[in-house]
Amino acid sequence: MKKVLIGSAIFLGTVLVLWTVARITGMLQYYVIPSAANEPTLKIGDKLFTTNLKRPKPHQFIAFTSKYQDSVLAGYNNGDFNAFKPGAHYLYRLCGIGGDTLEMKNAILYVNGKNFDEELNLKYEFEITAKAFNEIVEDEDKPAEGSYSSPLQSKDSMTIAFDKTQIKKYQSRIKLTPFIVNDTTNGPFKWLDKNTTWTTDNFGPLAIPAGCYFSLGDNRHNAMDSRFTGFIKQADIKGVVLNK
Repeated sequence: MKKVLIGSAIFLGTVLVLWTVARITGMLQYYVIPSAANEPTLKIGDKLFTTNLKRPKPHQFIAFTSKYQDSVLAGYNNGDFNAFKPGAHYLYRLCGIGGDTLEMKNAILYVNGKNFDEELNLKYEFEITAKAFNEIVEDEDKPAEGSYSSPLQSKDSMTIAFDKTQIKKYQSRIKLTPFIVNDTTNGPFKWLDKNTTWTTDNFGPLAIPAGCYFSLGDNRHNAMDSRFTGFIKQADIKGVVLNK
């Protein structure tokens, strides 16, 4: 019995040491998803691991830190959005690497002239009537109260984010008008050009410099991604997601 206990203690101690080394070196990191920025692929509460042993490739999710350069996010640092502080860890889908040219047209991303979004299940926002939201949209498809994807109401209409499954479910019952952001004052690409007319849904062509990366959230209107925070430097990438 004593030998069993000693053996178990040695085993647990070894596992603890290996886990500690893996975390310190970045070989293995553990994350719990805190926001809806990558829905529907990554949901709030999802648990995943990353590793710095894999080279990041387009379409993969990467974890990284951001210094936010000269972006609109500077205003958030004085508020309650502690997660937006410089140096915080972020996790988004890698969409562009050095040498790529990106262009977004009416919320669809093109990389080197090819539709990057075609095979992805993303969340897009649509404008619907308040009546349709209240009478037709099922409770399971309504955003949780207080989530980033809560509908934005303006008198008789509102916007709501749907993924491919939800679009198919409602497109014959509700008039889904794509919600395209045309406002140039909401912050995207201010880090690149303070006078830019680019928006979250229409930008480019944008050439990615060597040694840099560009990421986007799958929940495209609810992600504080590279459109707002700038290019990601290779040194700031902490790992590639393993189980997604």
